[in-house]
Amino acid sequence: MPRPASFPSRPRKTTRLEANSMVESLQATVPEILVRLLAAGVIGGLIGFERRAHHKAIGVAGMVLVAIGSTTFMLLAKQLAQTDPSSISRTIQGLLSGIGFLGGAVIFKSGGDVRGVKAAAAVWITGAIGLAIGTSFWWLGITVGAVTFLVMFVADSFPDPEREETAEEGETTEGDAAGYWKTKQRGTK
Repeated sequence: MPRPASFPSRPRKTTRLEANSMVESLQATVPEILVRLLAAGVIGGLIGFERRAHHKAIGVAGMVLVAIGSTTFMLLAKQLAQTDPSSISRTIQGLLSGIGFLGGAVIFKSGGDVRGVKAAAAVWITGAIGLAIGTSFWWLGITVGAVTFLVMFVADSFPDPEREETAEEGETTEGDAAGYWKTKQRGTK
């Protein structure tokens, strides 16, 4: 009985180029590691610069650290993958949880207003950029970094009139969405 067309009779052989690129991507040299860390840091810095230029939560240093940290963990996982193939999967899962925790720290709720969601998303996506660069997906990391910078810059160029009115009325201040200064002014700690 002949096999259906969807089931090939024998597996496809890996070409020499594919085999070389798989081995090459697992064994990074010191200059290659430094270039990846630098690229992740620069892209994270651009996203952080956009946040700082619009006086938003988290700035250059925070975003650079998230990008470099996630790249470092991914490079380490790639090294460990030579002996434990599941280490990359565990690293990605752990980083996504940790970065989500960091992102949650910049979200503030004051009454019916929630602030910092865009900054939290920027932290999360900066971590993903670091992961992409750490795994040799340069084009993905650079493209996502450029699109993120552009989207955030354009979005922050159009102010939200409702939020500006709320800030003018004194409900919250620009630098402190959690209301710390209002509590301090009342004399309570």
